[in-house]
Amino acid sequence: MLRLLLVLLLSWAGLSAQVTVVLLRHAEKTSKYNNAELTKAGQRRALQLVPVLGACAPTALFASDLVRTQRTLEPLARQVGLPLQIYGRGRERVLGRHLLERFRGQTVVVCGHSDTLMNLVAALGYAESFPEIADFDRYWVLRVPEQGGPVVLEERRQGAGPQ
Repeated sequence: MLRLLLVLLLSWAGLSAQVTVVLLRHAEKTSKYNNAELTKAGQRRALQLVPVLGACAPTALFASDLVRTQRTLEPLARQVGLPLQIYGRGRERVLGRHLLERFRGQTVVVCGHSDTLMNLVAALGYAESFPEIADFDRYWVLRVPEQGGPVVLEERRQGAGPQ
């Protein structure tokens, strides 16, 4: 009986913990085509993101099924020893539900696209407007509270761009 009570309490604690999602757009790309690689500046940006995003202590990394998002997070994945989990571009609402169900009490990093991140923040419960992103130098920290309070979204800058 005591063991069952302990399991139930631990399960409840896991369900009630905050989810933190660090969101960013992929780094600079070579073209508008779906299979575009990163430019040299984009590759440098991906390297510069490692200490910034690594400091968030992520427990999971997600990139869309387009190569530019994966290349943006690959240096971070190597540094922190986490695999990239790939989601289908256009499936951000499904990803949002997955993050809320699976990553309570954890921080995850999601690399997406200028025209899709707004769908993810909506799926995570952020009620305010989130514009299409034009720049590459920002990232956002979104916190979904443990007990149904307001979802908080904080914009941050990555610092000096790639030289």
